Amino acid sequence: MSFPSLLAELEVAVKIGTPEKRVDTLRRITNLFLKESNRLNEEQIGVFDNVLIHLLQRIETKALVQLSSALAPLDNAPIEVVRRLSRHDEITVAEPVLTTSNRLTENDLIEVAKFKSQGHLFAISVRASLSETVTDVLIDRGDTRVHHSLARNPGGRFSDAGYSTLVKKSETDETLAERLGLRLDIPIQLLRKMLARASNIVRSRLLAAATP
Repeated sequence: MSFPSLLAELEVAVKIGTPEKRVDTLRRITNLFLKESNRLNEEQIGVFDNVLIHLLQRIETKALVQLSSALAPLDNAPIEVVRRLSRHDEITVAEPVLTTSNRLTENDLIEVAKFKSQGHLFAISVRASLSETVTDVLIDRGDTRVHHSLARNPGGRFSDAGYSTLVKKSETDETLAERLGLRLDIPIQLLRKMLARASNIVRSRLLAAATP
């Protein structure tokens, strides 16, 4: 089916279509985008962006999860659609793009981290690369699961304040202490402080796991 005919079908689906019809239209447009994405410029991608946004508010969660999963790995996915998916209250919808999409900027991640659920924060915490500005927010708002995830993420960078906060929390969290102690970028003074306050079990595990 051609793109112009899909646009006509979209107009009908949005105005009078059944939920099933809207889902089918979303699937067709998504498949067309995936097929043509390598040949599209930003202006053409913007057309898909506008078209898909018309459907987002009227599509059931299951279809949105599929859309998010399809767009998350694409370096040229429609930007506004990805942003809206990342802010969706249902974590199953937001998670694929939060964990993977390169279309989300640092400011996008910070906004989600400041206002959305712990599930959203955890999804961000496993991204391949995280700046200090983003991890500061995750550490400030995140729960234990988020902190553990950050500590074992080699692509996350921590500010001095962020590291200090995590080391403080590790005084009552042996798992966090172990994960922090194995990071190669932990400041030596904080590592010494953590080791001095760690339990004998944690200290022995860290010393056993440490490289020469």
